[in-house]
Amino acid sequence: METPATAQGTWLSAEEAGFLKAGPRRAAETVLARLIDTGLVRVSRDGLVSAVHQDDHGATTSVEARLLSHAQTPVRFDMIVQSIARSTEIADLYRHLFSRRLMQVPRRRGEGWWFSLAVAGLLTLAGFVSPPFFAGVPIALCFSFLQYGRSPVTKAGKAALKQVTTHDRVHAVALHGFTGKAGGRNVSELFELPQSVVKMIPPKSRKPGKRSHSDGGGGGAASSCSSCGTTSSGCGSSSGSSCGGSSSCGGGGGGD
Repeated sequence: METPATAQGTWLSAEEAGFLKAGPRRAAETVLARLIDTGLVRVSRDGLVSAVHQDDHGATTSVEARLLSHAQTPVRFDMIVQSIARSTEIADLYRHLFSRRLMQVPRRRGEGWWFSLAVAGLLTLAGFVSPPFFAGVPIALCFSFLQYGRSPVTKAGKAALKQVTTHDRVHAVALHGFTGKAGGRNVSELFELPQSVVKMIPPKSRKPGKRSHSDGGGGGAASSCSSCGTTSSGCGSSSGSSCGGSSSCGGGGGGD
């Protein structure tokens, strides 16, 4: 299912919305949610995910096909999410969002960005006394801008994401994750999954003082494939080691 995201015609699939919201792992959760929703996989009470059919029957995307193939034998709930998050197909999803200019290469906020801004202010004040000081203001502002950081989600991506709603339970996962809440209800309840199962997915860790600018305006997008650069060169490996894994691409925003 796809959702019209803006009046200008930007459309987001549920997994695209999940990726923009919280990175590769959220996108993987969203794909799993859709396959549960369509009855193509089952989740046992002890958290084992298994495909209903012994082939890729019913898959509508390459990511769904990968998950169904992986679930031919029962797989733990958290393990299948992590495996799909690291897959080449999820890396392709990132590249697709990048090509649509919904994502960009992020910059981590430097700890001294405010110092450059303060220097610019002091140079401005000094310039009123001695005009040559004004020449240093643009340089200081430039340093401050470069150190301030940049979200992995572009303005267009943020605008598209704002239009996505929890109009069904799959989109509830995209926006809030299996462990989140939508409309005052646990999202897991929408799928009749016990908390013991969804809590197999570990929460994202945050290191104090290492918070990047990408934690902000993008609604918690992946921190996000910064190791992948601007092209597919770092993202296309079949192992997904440089993109798609929670280690390099999923540690971003405040999503899961």
